[in-house]
Amino acid sequence: MTTSQRIAFILLLNLTLIPAAKGQNGVEVSGQTSASAIVHNGDLPPLWSVALQEGRWNNLSGSQSLVTAGAVVLWNASPGLRLSAAVDIDYSSGYEEARLHRGWGEIQWKGWSLKAGKHLFDPVFVESNMGTGSYLFGTNFRPVPRVTFELSDYTSIPFTNGFAEVRGGVSQAWLNDQPSSGDVLLHEKYAYLRIRPGKWNLYGGLNHSTLFGGQRNGKDIPIDFWPTFFGKGSSKIGGGEATNAAGAHMGMYDFGTQLETGSGHLNIYYQIPFSDGSGMLFWQGNTDHILGVDWHRDKSTWLSNLTFEWIQTTHQSGNGMPDPYINGIIFPKEVEDKNAFVEENFGIVPDHPLSLEEFKDILEEEINHGNDFGGRDGYMNNGMYPAGWSREGHIMGSPLNLTGSQLLAIRPDMNFNHGVWIKNDRFKALHLGATGNISEVISWKMKVTWSRNFGTYFEQYPGRYTWNEDEDYWFKGGRDQWYTMTGVEWKPEWITGLSAGIDLYYDAGDFYHSFGAKTAVTFRLF
Repeated sequence: MTTSQRIAFILLLNLTLIPAAKGQNGVEVSGQTSASAIVHNGDLPPLWSVALQEGRWNNLSGSQSLVTAGAVVLWNASPGLRLSAAVDIDYSSGYEEARLHRGWGEIQWKGWSLKAGKHLFDPVFVESNMGTGSYLFGTNFRPVPRVTFELSDYTSIPFTNGFAEVRGGVSQAWLNDQPSSGDVLLHEKYAYLRIRPGKWNLYGGLNHSTLFGGQRNGKDIPIDFWPTFFGKGSSKIGGGEATNAAGAHMGMYDFGTQLETGSGHLNIYYQIPFSDGSGMLFWQGNTDHILGVDWHRDKSTWLSNLTFEWIQTTHQSGNGMPDPYINGIIFPKEVEDKNAFVEENFGIVPDHPLSLEEFKDILEEEINHGNDFGGRDGYMNNGMYPAGWSREGHIMGSPLNLTGSQLLAIRPDMNFNHGVWIKNDRFKALHLGATGNISEVISWKMKVTWSRNFGTYFEQYPGRYTWNEDEDYWFKGGRDQWYTMTGVEWKPEWITGLSAGIDLYYDAGDFYHSFGAKTAVTFRLF
């Protein structure tokens, strides 16, 4: 039996059992199927035709189609206790195969939940919006096997009378067969605090994602879980991981305020991505951010949701070298005779024994053009894990980051200097998205995004430990690109469960030009 036949059998078995489950007390069952297709005339599909859709579409393919079918079963076993399970099957012409897209089971007790199987981990936004998606985590890649324990909804802290609330969770995932890295482990977690002094609710949170394990140069990378969990150094792994932190790390602060009004609610958020200790100390000059304003109206009107975002990821702790380098990486703490070192290498003869800070200052001035070390972070990238935070060609976060495969599709002659495979992680962007209703049965949506792209430090400074820029660096000065979409959806009253829509797209700029359309028909089975 082929893989597609096995998947079809599993789906038919589930569809056979669902009507029986639906008849049980406290059981809720829903299911739907859909068919959609994308046609376009560019080197790449228009961005918003494939992005933020759980990796279902091949973002390198030409015109393609997709058929999906799935079901969810909920059982309210007792007050406060709920059991649930879901399964989705896709057939994609872009990937030329049928796949189990998701399949999970979940136990919920009051506000707590434990979920296992192939499922999403998308905790940053508590409600959907028309933005560019979460910069970290999110819905831009296919669900992977994971176990997640979380308190997903804000829950009042005892004895605060609802003034202070928390939510958080931890998820352990498995990324099987990552390019050049084998079977990589993915550890993710988040924690938020919200206070409610009045109409304005203030919140702050920290999100953390870590790659660890896997292979490098054909050898297994040792696993040291707790140093990886806390972002500490590991002598078990050794090398740079002993001095810096075990594993590869991405994090994001998330601060915001929510205003409740009589007609809706407004959320203003300021998110700060980082990849190491220097970027984590945002008060010391980390200017990278996602500034968003998200407005939702309670009543269904011509404008239901409006989202604006201003994004900058160009700083990445500055363009100074990550560490001192003279014929090899230097770790200042490990240099015993600092005075002899600076005299031998720079001809400087201090008149007193150098402190560690004075030694660092001399190194920064002599070999780092006066910049702090710890720069050129490389968001979503890591030298130990070449695929970085990507899965099957899709970024595991904001789709405005671009992979080497996407760039080669538009410029086959492009030469790369470094093995990391996310080749555009430095950009500035403005984005506007909105949804609304034309009538009771017709809704509309739109997105317009402008980005100026600067590639990645990995390519700008070949080898990273040099101040000699690539003379042919394609992103020098920035490359502009526009991504646009508009669409309508129709839900006829006379056919319960049916919806049909069409979206139009146009992308243009220094990357590529692509005009396309997507049609989709969805039917709720039960």
